[in-house]
Amino acid sequence: MARALSPEQQRAERLLGRIPKLRSGLGQRLMLAAAMTLLLDTKPIVVGGTAEEYWAGGEYHPTDLDLCPRPSDHDVETLRQVGLVKRGRHWVRTDLPVAVEFPDPGDEIQRTSALTVGGVSILLISCEDLYLDRLRQATASYPREDTSFQGALEIALTNYGTMDWEYVRNRLRGLAKIEPGVGQVMIGVNRRASARARRGRSKLIGR
Repeated sequence: MARALSPEQQRAERLLGRIPKLRSGLGQRLMLAAAMTLLLDTKPIVVGGTAEEYWAGGEYHPTDLDLCPRPSDHDVETLRQVGLVKRGRHWVRTDLPVAVEFPDPGDEIQRTSALTVGGVSILLISCEDLYLDRLRQATASYPREDTSFQGALEIALTNYGTMDWEYVRNRLRGLAKIEPGVGQVMIGVNRRASARARRGRSKLIGR
């Protein structure tokens, strides 16, 4: 016999039931993040394409919701109790249009931002740490500008006036000491992306 759901699990189940009715893909994924926040022992952090869509304001059409950190053994039991099943890297449920993936521990995340969804306070990776993540990914093909570079540029352009650029520079200097090769390339990517974002913002303001 299945165990009765706890009050938090019942609340999460109600949020899960609302997801298919939402028209926005971003709204669906954020509602799923709210449900997962109620279910998991450690409050998860929204990362990946969902976070990029939130911070950059574009339509990125990610196929799933990426959360950090990875679930504990107890979390796995809880996810199964509410009907989620693991298929490859993803946790899915037949009535949900969105899957969940836990890509990594999220050790590089130092700052988060809170957002209330469905009456639940969820955590998103900060725009600064997401920007740094995209800079790191962009080093793989730099100086060619790949999708990671474009992501970093969009984040910088959208949030240029509010981003903590001193924090970004300090993190980059620290990374350059720990990982000289990657860190120095990230500094170069940042110079290009931030300069282009600054010029783009100036053009918008000048209109």
